[in-house]
Amino acid sequence: MAYNKILKKDLQDKHLQGKAILAFRATWCPPCRMIEGEILELAKEHPEINIFDFDVDLNIDFAREMGVQGIPSLFYFENGKQVNASTGYMPASDILKHFK
Repeated sequence: MAYNKILKKDLQDKHLQGKAILAFRATWCPPCRMIEGEILELAKEHPEINIFDFDVDLNIDFAREMGVQGIPSLFYFENGKQVNASTGYMPASDILKHFK
């Protein structure tokens, strides 16, 4: 499974290889808690996608750097380039559609 709860300092450039999702969530946010199950399902069914899960309260500067304005926010990367972004809860099948 390619799911990692992580801090910005540990990310380095791991998200720039293959397909990756940077997920910004918070423990106090109900939609963030709901999407966690979807992210875990996606990680289990698609191990080729690396998922990096950031708690916005522990990564405030990185969330600002990425332009997070609402949570949960997901940023999609393919081969080193951001290809999409989404905000709010959605099922795993819809998350997957954000890759081109």
